[in-house]
Amino acid sequence: MKVRTHIVTSFALAATALAMMPRITLAQGAVSGRVLLQEKPGETTTDIVAAVIYLVPKGGAPRVTEMKSQMAMNGRAFVPHVRVVTTGSSIEYPNQDVFSHNIFSTAPGATFDLETYGNGKSKSAQFKKTGAFPIYCNIHSKMTAYVVVVNTPYFTQPAVDGRWTLNSVPAGKYELHVWHERATEMVKDAIVASTGAVNVDVTLDARGFKFAEHKNKLGISYANAIRY
Repeated sequence: MKVRTHIVTSFALAATALAMMPRITLAQGAVSGRVLLQEKPGETTTDIVAAVIYLVPKGGAPRVTEMKSQMAMNGRAFVPHVRVVTTGSSIEYPNQDVFSHNIFSTAPGATFDLETYGNGKSKSAQFKKTGAFPIYCNIHSKMTAYVVVVNTPYFTQPAVDGRWTLNSVPAGKYELHVWHERATEMVKDAIVASTGAVNVDVTLDARGFKFAEHKNKLGISYANAIRY
């Protein structure tokens, strides 16, 4: 019994000593820049806030926390139009309209169908894989949105002028991802110093974008959908 007591006491003292040791953390800084869209001649960007910027550390996946987020239906539109979450997160879809909606996605890796529900009710969907997934309403053909799922805690969206900032980013090597639904996603290497990084500017080419109506959840055209 004395030997056991001595061992337990030793472990307790070791645990206390470890707890009292100062934690070693990597230097962190702010990363900032601006994202722009190259439009067709005569066209002006009005949806730059829908872009998504995120950093993926090289040499190992960072720890991410699952989120509880929301994308409401209001005025026959998703609010917000783009929602960014981490892998494993769930998104609530509250119906704030006076009529019914049927939210769904047929995208590989994020297929779901919340069926039809009315005003004041809400249903949720979980997103377990990374990617940019289009979200639709099976009743209203013009309702579209995107859920962008990332496996990193370092993500943000720009302001109306395209400027963005990521705070508390540890120094190291990263892949910078810049996504927008009307352009090809840009991926490039980025090095974040202990003091951060500035003027990380990116221009995406949206000149080749062409709007195409999606199909309903059965894969056919919206024969009796509401038109705007």
